Amino acid sequence: MEFLNPTALYGLFALPLLLVPYLLRRKPRRYVFSSLFIFSAMGADPRARPLGRLRLPLIFLLQLLLLALMIFALGEPVLTARPSKVAIVLDNSASMQALTSGKTRFDSARDKALEIFADLDYGAVLDIYLNAPRLERFGRANFTPPEAARALRGLKPVDLGEAPLDYNGALSQLAREQEYDRVYFLTDRPARGQSGVIRVITVGQPQANYAITDFGVHHGSLTDVRLTGSAEVANFSSTESRIVIAVRGGGAPLVTRELVVAAGAQVSTTFEGLPLHPYYEALIETRDSLALDNRRYAVSPATKKLRILGISPRPQALASLRAIAGVELDIVAPREYEKTDRGRYDLEIFHFSAPAVLPRNPTLFIIPPSPNELVDLRNPATNSSVSGWREGHPLTRYVNFSLFRPSYARALKPQTPGESIVSSPDGPLVYATTKHGVGFLVLGFDPFPYLGQDNLPMSIFTVNMIDWFLAFSGDRGKATGEPIPLIAGQSGAEIITPAGEQISLRSGASIFSETRYQGIYQMINRAEKSLMAVNLRDLNESDLRQSAPIVLAGEGNAKGEKSVLLPFWPYFMLAALILVLLEWFINPRMAPFGRRIQVRGAMPFKVN
Repeated sequence: MEFLNPTALYGLFALPLLLVPYLLRRKPRRYVFSSLFIFSAMGADPRARPLGRLRLPLIFLLQLLLLALMIFALGEPVLTARPSKVAIVLDNSASMQALTSGKTRFDSARDKALEIFADLDYGAVLDIYLNAPRLERFGRANFTPPEAARALRGLKPVDLGEAPLDYNGALSQLAREQEYDRVYFLTDRPARGQSGVIRVITVGQPQANYAITDFGVHHGSLTDVRLTGSAEVANFSSTESRIVIAVRGGGAPLVTRELVVAAGAQVSTTFEGLPLHPYYEALIETRDSLALDNRRYAVSPATKKLRILGISPRPQALASLRAIAGVELDIVAPREYEKTDRGRYDLEIFHFSAPAVLPRNPTLFIIPPSPNELVDLRNPATNSSVSGWREGHPLTRYVNFSLFRPSYARALKPQTPGESIVSSPDGPLVYATTKHGVGFLVLGFDPFPYLGQDNLPMSIFTVNMIDWFLAFSGDRGKATGEPIPLIAGQSGAEIITPAGEQISLRSGASIFSETRYQGIYQMINRAEKSLMAVNLRDLNESDLRQSAPIVLAGEGNAKGEKSVLLPFWPYFMLAALILVLLEWFINPRMAPFGRRIQVRGAMPFKVN
């Protein structure tokens, strides 16, 4: 016998409360007797208990049995036979690498699966499924239990997030289509409810964790040969923590820093003046539950250039940016924007224009028309003065704001969280925000054309903008599971994975898709070698505090369901109903409240 709702069985711990009414004294009632002589010898019993003597009549046992039957019925008991066709769905996503008492969640799930195999008949057949990067069968179909156990021992989790699935629907469909008697899903996510065919087995406990959620290396400015690293660290715990983060270049230690990160918060930091290395590694030296997200990789930027796509109805003014060394600029009309390939640009500049949705590239908006997602515009002003600015911010370095007077400006009214960098008496003039690691800057004035020394305050501000966007233009690499594009027509090329495995590429292949593990991938084509950083980018895998539960509702309706499960709870309910009727007739209802036995000519007397 099994219980589909075992949580209801906790109600059995409340059964002793049924004793309370039998321990309490009843309230005295008034009766009338013809004489009091029979009570003259009665006195207080010195051995009497404060709560009264425990009296347990037969009706108590009936009531106890009635409540127990109802609790068992709520637990939804079923009689089961051993299934003959079983599917094991194993969660192999990145969070299953988390350690508990020196053992990973994946190892715990594998041990649970081996216990299931041991409980099956030798003639049963099994299929093994994995859910990352997608729900698919592992190996061949119809393993015997010993064969499935051997196949399971060779599996390990990947550095990927789990597939975004409706597990109730997906597993139910799997059970129907493949006619499974039982589907077991072993995961670190909690479950609500159980299905007759689908069973979720949860391993692991909620844990605190730290993670590097972003890391990149870029040129500090177009004129500086040194590199700057930027990293973001998240604290997935309920307490403030001191987290030590270090940066290595080519395997050699470069710099270490201690960060104080509030509970559930993220902190950004930069590492300036990094020497040139082929690749870099940021790592958290503070120990936690998941080692995978304590490391992140980046490669050195290939060139010190900023490729800009300008979208403007006034291209002449925007074209003056080409006078800045290291800037490559292409300009299109706003109506041509959607037809343009934006993947090869580091920065987009919308000059008196705005897109329907925010771009995926870092973007500069100059007096954007309404409506847009970032700001609204206030009334125009001429020769607007600056009333405040952020000291020490990269955008305000070396700018003399007493001479900084845009001839035409419109103060901004922000519509999204961010920070005001430069302000006027009417509101912000320069507003910065970041969404999903992408930087957006909005100006309430037009800094173009770029005039160099003829307008020194505005020119310095423009160069500062270019340097600020360089921080977002560094190569962030690929996410695990994201394919690496290849050069068409190459032959004899190979890729070396982070584990050192050498994979020869097929001639004519356009992508390399086996990026299931994070690290540095080396692509060798004849004498040329290029590096690509691949990192885990799924924050759900790093947040080990409490995963979203899997909600199961309904049955799998598999072919063998009726022979495997026999609902038994209706019989408990029927037995409980019979006991209710039996108790009704054995224990007659009490007389109406206030009824008294009256004897003519007698005096009243109160007794217990």
